[in-house]
Amino acid sequence: QRELNTKERRQLEADRNSLTKHFIAELPELLSKFSTDEQKIVSLVEIPQYFHLEVYVEHRLNKFLELLLKYMHDIVGKHSDADVLRNCAFTYRYFINNELSIQTTAAVAFRQLIDELVSSFHSLITDGLESENEQGEFKLLVAMKRLYAFYQAHDITDLADIEKDVSAIITKANQQQINDDITATAVMLMQVILSWALYRTNPSEPSKAGLKKLRKSVVQLIQQCDELIQFGVAGVQKEAFITVCDMLIIFAPQLKQNPNYSSLIVVPDKSVQIRLRDYVMTTVFAEEEPPQFQDDEDEEAKTEVLIEKRRVLASFGKLIAFNIIEMRLAAPIFAQYVKSYQDYGDIVKQMMSKARELNRTKCMRTQLLSLEQLFEELRDQNEGRIDRSSEEWTKIKDLAHRFALMAGVDNYKSRQAVVTFHREGIIYCLLRNGPPDGSPPSNIVFFDILAETTFKLMDIDKKGPKGLLAFLEEQLMKEGEIPEDEIEWGPLRTYRTAGREYV
Repeated sequence: QRELNTKERRQLEADRNSLTKHFIAELPELLSKFSTDEQKIVSLVEIPQYFHLEVYVEHRLNKFLELLLKYMHDIVGKHSDADVLRNCAFTYRYFINNELSIQTTAAVAFRQLIDELVSSFHSLITDGLESENEQGEFKLLVAMKRLYAFYQAHDITDLADIEKDVSAIITKANQQQINDDITATAVMLMQVILSWALYRTNPSEPSKAGLKKLRKSVVQLIQQCDELIQFGVAGVQKEAFITVCDMLIIFAPQLKQNPNYSSLIVVPDKSVQIRLRDYVMTTVFAEEEPPQFQDDEDEEAKTEVLIEKRRVLASFGKLIAFNIIEMRLAAPIFAQYVKSYQDYGDIVKQMMSKARELNRTKCMRTQLLSLEQLFEELRDQNEGRIDRSSEEWTKIKDLAHRFALMAGVDNYKSRQAVVTFHREGIIYCLLRNGPPDGSPPSNIVFFDILAETTFKLMDIDKKGPKGLLAFLEEQLMKEGEIPEDEIEWGPLRTYRTAGREYV
């Protein structure tokens, strides 16, 4: 993009000042006129974020500022749409975060609004949590949505002492049935409250008591969300899952870069990691009856469902990228790369790319585990047999080939990882439950899959007394005499031939 010259920048500033002056006078009336029109108001309340605020001072237009803040206050009280509330919150922030004289006027109006929102929230808690009081539930939900929108743009902790009440709502949701939307909003609200709490801590001299309290609250929220993931309804499960992922990233081991924050680090135990992975598998990749879509509105609904599933998968992917959960747990997700390529291939590919950056060998071990799981699943579906001409088998071989390609173009960098992949793959192929009995091992067909990846092996790693072919022969010696002319041992011959190419 071309950089503007001095004349063009001056013209741009002049145009911005002219537009600002125009909208300063006209916008309050527009807000009043369309205050209940959600589609129009969502854009109108965003316009002030592009004002040249100096115009208010230079032209003494404070009366229009007071009108704007008045109508913004009214709009917040009339709407519950997330986009409208978010735009209002960020417009307030734009007016407050400056050193002009108008900052005081905006700050006073903002404090008054937050006081009213907090007061409304506290007064509605009791009625709103009664399952038979639908009107009370709705009012409480709206109050929480408004607070959540403003918490996203501002640290209003000093004005809104709501942490205990929000935590109590989540606790109650795990004990008895309350409105699902209230529960989901409480989870999101608690996350942003704790995120601001971390932001407020003094990096050089944090309060030990404050850190202890914060960590206790974070651990409690993760435990509460873990229960909701297990026992909540779909909408609540999703927000609980995303909140756990975000909390684990915010309070990840990377915090130890500042030794003062070491006590805040939260590492999920193995059971939590498994539940997060299983939630992804059941929510994103579970096979279900495809809905019938008849018009554009239904197509939009389908797109929204896909977006939410991609959001869930991406949240889990960040846990892999930041090395927060054990990489091997992602094997079932890696296995979906080809099958779900159209909808999720880009996310799964990026996940594997980040895993490879962390540790190439671990990544290829995880990919090997993916192939083994797919192989065993297909064999179980076919009563212990594999049809090597089937489409399902071809897809697994294709996935193995793609995994090998992902190792990168620099074979030296991936050399150790590829060798480990093949060594452990050979051991898996020849695995037996008992001593050799003349019949091929039950995993012998897996050699076909390994053969798809031999092109990534370097010649030096194939031949020689310590090469892969020598390792294969060493493992085969445990089998005794092998009737290699028998068709059941065909995959072994395929792999051996592939491994000898170019040697």
